[in-house]
Amino acid sequence: MESMALSEQIGRSSPFIAPGARYIWFNNDHHRRSETIHADIAAAHQLIRNTVVDMRDGEADGTAWHLLASRAIEAENFVREILASDDGGFEDRRDEQGLLTELTRLPLGEYFGKTLMAGKYLTDIETVEPYRFRPLAQVFFDVRHSEQFDQYSFQDFKSPPWLRSNEAEPFAFEKFNKLLGAVRTVARARKLDQLEKWNTSQAKQRFKAMMRHVHKYFRKRRRIFVIRMDLYYREELAVGVSIDLAKAHHALLVNRLRALTHVRTDLVGGIWKLEWTQRKGHHFHWVFMFDGSRVQDAQTWFERIDAQWCNVVPEDAGYTHCGNYDKHRQIGTGMIHLDNDPETLEIFEEKVIGYLAKKDQALCVKAAGGSDTWGTFTPAGKRTSNAGRPPKPRMCTPA
Repeated sequence: MESMALSEQIGRSSPFIAPGARYIWFNNDHHRRSETIHADIAAAHQLIRNTVVDMRDGEADGTAWHLLASRAIEAENFVREILASDDGGFEDRRDEQGLLTELTRLPLGEYFGKTLMAGKYLTDIETVEPYRFRPLAQVFFDVRHSEQFDQYSFQDFKSPPWLRSNEAEPFAFEKFNKLLGAVRTVARARKLDQLEKWNTSQAKQRFKAMMRHVHKYFRKRRRIFVIRMDLYYREELAVGVSIDLAKAHHALLVNRLRALTHVRTDLVGGIWKLEWTQRKGHHFHWVFMFDGSRVQDAQTWFERIDAQWCNVVPEDAGYTHCGNYDKHRQIGTGMIHLDNDPETLEIFEEKVIGYLAKKDQALCVKAAGGSDTWGTFTPAGKRTSNAGRPPKPRMCTPA
C-alpha cells in the first residue's frame, strides 16, 4: 500500500513546481547541465526498488560492520567538506506564486541521495556497539539522529530533491540544506579542533602505558630481540569477520602460544593491538620481545607464530606478515643491546611502540579499560620484577 501511494505521488505533476522548471547541475568537467523537472512512473518504480534495498540495508548480518565502516569514512569526508564551505547543497528560484522554477545542485548537493544520507545507519543493531566514531563522523550521525532530523525518513533523501508532499512540508532539498546548517552549528559548538587534540592526547597516554610494560621487560635483560608481526585475514574474506569473531580467534591464538614450550623459555613478553581498516578489516599488530641470549633470528619464531595463527583461523583465511624483513620497518626491530647501543631502544620506542599507539582510525574499536583494543602478553611462569636496571625514562611522541 505504501509503495502504491508513493508511486501515485511521484507519477502525478506537482502543484509546487512551475511548468518548464529546470534542474541544473555541473558534471565532473564543471560543465553546466540542465533538464526539465518532471517525474514519471519509471522513476517512481526505481525509487521503490531503491527503498526496498535500503530497508534491508540495516540487517544484523555478518558484514553489517563493514557497511557501518564505509559510512563512517564517508561521514567524515562529508562533514569536512561542509566545514570547508559556507554554501548549501542547493539553490532555488521561484515565481510570484512561489512555484519552483529553477533548482541548482551545488557541490555539497552531490551527497543528496547517497547511501550515507538515504540509507539506514545501522545504529539500531548490535553491530554498532563495539565501535565508536571519530569526532567528525560522530557529529554527522548525532545531527542526523537528533530529534530535529529523526522525523525525516531515509525516503526523504532518496527521492528527487524537488519532492514535496504538501504545503506544510519543505522540499526535500530544503531539508538537506537545513541539515548542512545544523552540522556546521554542532561542529562549531563542539570545537572539533579541541576534540582532535584529545584524540592525539589519547594516543600519547596509550604510548606511555605501553612503555611501562617495555621497561618491565627490560629490567633484567640487557639484550632483547624484537620481532614485529601483523596478523590478517585474507582480503576477500575479511569483510565477513566480525569483531567478536576476530577477538575469539585472537584469544585462541594467545592460549596456544602460552602452551608452547619455547615461549616459556625464550619469550620475555609482548604487546598487541586490535585495529580495523577498510581494506584489511579487523587485524592485529604484535611486538614480541625475546631473550636476546636465546634468540638472534626472526625466521624460526615467525614460522611458529604464523603456523599458530593459520591454524586458529579456519578455511585458510588467515595470513601473517613479519616486519623484520621490510626495509622501511627494520628500524626498531631485531637485537636491542642497551649497554652497547642504547640509541636502538629510542628508535624502538618511536618507530615500533609509537606505531602501536598511533591515533585512531575513522572507525574505532571501543576501549573497555584498554583491554579490548590493546594488551600485553607475559608467558606463563614468568614474573616481572622491580630489580635490575630499567632503561632511563624519556618523553617521546608516538610516530
